[in-house]
Amino acid sequence: MLARHPAGAYAAVESELRALRTRLARAEPVARGGGCLVVKCWGYGLWADVEHVLSSLLLAEMTQRIPVVHWGENSFYIDDGTADAFSTLFEPLAPVSLADLAAQTSDIYPPKYNCGNLDAVGLNIWDGPHSRLSGLYLLNRPEQVVVSDFFTQVAELLPWLDSGHWLHGASIIDAIRLLYEKYLIPVADIAAGVDAFVAAHFSTRPVLGVHVRNIDKALEDPAVATQIEQLMPMTEAYLIRRPDLRIFLMTDSSTVLDRYVAKFGDRLFHTDCLRTHNITPLTWRDHDDRRRLGAEVIKDTYIAAACDYFIGH
Repeated sequence: MLARHPAGAYAAVESELRALRTRLARAEPVARGGGCLVVKCWGYGLWADVEHVLSSLLLAEMTQRIPVVHWGENSFYIDDGTADAFSTLFEPLAPVSLADLAAQTSDIYPPKYNCGNLDAVGLNIWDGPHSRLSGLYLLNRPEQVVVSDFFTQVAELLPWLDSGHWLHGASIIDAIRLLYEKYLIPVADIAAGVDAFVAAHFSTRPVLGVHVRNIDKALEDPAVATQIEQLMPMTEAYLIRRPDLRIFLMTDSSTVLDRYVAKFGDRLFHTDCLRTHNITPLTWRDHDDRRRLGAEVIKDTYIAAACDYFIGH
């Protein structure tokens, strides 16, 4: 729509939006029920992948579909011989698999997918026919199977909720939190690892959680380098107010870990996880156990939730 109007033509854009709202209000609803929503892996960092799952779960509720989450070969957290990375990290959300859907129907949208390539990754995601289809384009489809493969934010869908939906009127942060609590449960070994670490290290409080990203994140946002340097003085400021403070450090950088251990000594503790020693992100490196990368991100995040204070990214 914006591409059809010159910059600054706000009145024309608003007029077209009003016309679109009128057409949508008069449109006959499509009969729904019994269909499925295939939720593909976005293929970036773990929490970006999870946010796409959460928005797709909301979309599944809005369209009365069964969500079938499948993180295939484009997931950073999938190992050789594993069909779906999601189910190795979180409890399954439905008793239906991608193979089940492929065997049951050929009624699929978008039509770039069919029963023979439902597990395809990178298929016209950014360019080509049926590319860049966010969840808004999937709201009123009559097909039995609809595929969500382009990143959608929960914020995009909230304005379209019916007044009777349980998240109607919720803030973006609350909606994300409530969707997570409703649907996502880490698998047993990850949950047990979190519980064991908290039991072993959190008996003495208060604890400050500090999350320091590796410098590679500055390639996406130059401001991150400055933010990283600010975190150590911020930690010191907390210690002035609370000299009894202990520090739980989360970082994917061995260089950062060494600096913080040298500075804060025994009051600092951390998990024994994979880290990088240079600007190359962990997800770009070769690993024999890529599932471990995802499990460690989840563990550190849940452990951070047990802290009394938190600073960082």
